[in-house]
Amino acid sequence: MAFENILAGIAVADMQAAKAWYSGFFDREPDRIPMDTDMEWDFPGGSTVQVFGDAKRAGNSSATLVPDNLDAELARLAELGHQPTERSSGKFDIAIFEDLDGNRLVLAKST
Repeated sequence: MAFENILAGIAVADMQAAKAWYSGFFDREPDRIPMDTDMEWDFPGGSTVQVFGDAKRAGNSSATLVPDNLDAELARLAELGHQPTERSSGKFDIAIFEDLDGNRLVLAKST
């Protein structure tokens, strides 16, 4: 099986609130808003995070993101008032954040 791209889909209940939250978290506006119930952020290597409106499934999504500099991202997010709900380290340094619906965004770095 071969893929051109893989999207991480995150279901949210309120698109306007999610747009503000994710724009802050990703430090930029969405790259695309192809429809009223979908917005997308692109990242190097062909990765895309797709945030979509689906109140019934909101809060049940999870995505793992591997930043170039985890410490710098954690400091930037702290300045915006985002604190991880969980931290762990071992083979990986992990910080878990939750959006407004309880979806989990895991920032991870190999140690």
